[in-house]
Order: sequence, then C-alpha cells, then structure tokens
Amino acid sequence: MAIGPQDYIDQMLAKKYSAEKVNNVTEDVSRLAMSTERYWELQKDVAEVQRALVMVSTKMRVGGNLKQAASRA
Repeated sequence: MAIGPQDYIDQMLAKKYSAEKVNNVTEDVSRLAMSTERYWELQKDVAEVQRALVMVSTKMRVGGNLKQAASRA
C-alpha cells in the first residue's frame, strides 16, 4: 500500500498545497486564559446540570415525584 496521491487529481492537489504555510494559532493565548474563579463557576454550573439530569432520569425510571428523587439519602 503506497502513501501519497494515487490519481492525477490528488497529485495536482498535493503539488498545489505543498507550499502552503498555515498558522492555526491566530489568537493571543493570554486573551484565551480563564481565571480560576471563572473556571470553578463553570464547573459548578456543569455539576448542577448533571445533577438535574440525574434527578429527572431517576424520576422517569422510578415514577416517583421530583422531590423524592432530589432527597439526599
């Protein structure tokens, strides 16, 4: 099994794009950084959504009411 372009179109595309230079890092990394407080706020939100999904799925499976599913054992 050969590696590389097999037919004429693939060979032409490989020749055309072989000299292209791509820089995928156009954003300033410091601008994308997130504060620790913001990170934990987002994690808390994710945890709340996951907990709500578990409560709803438990209610649907058991057939009880939502307060029973939300009670802590």
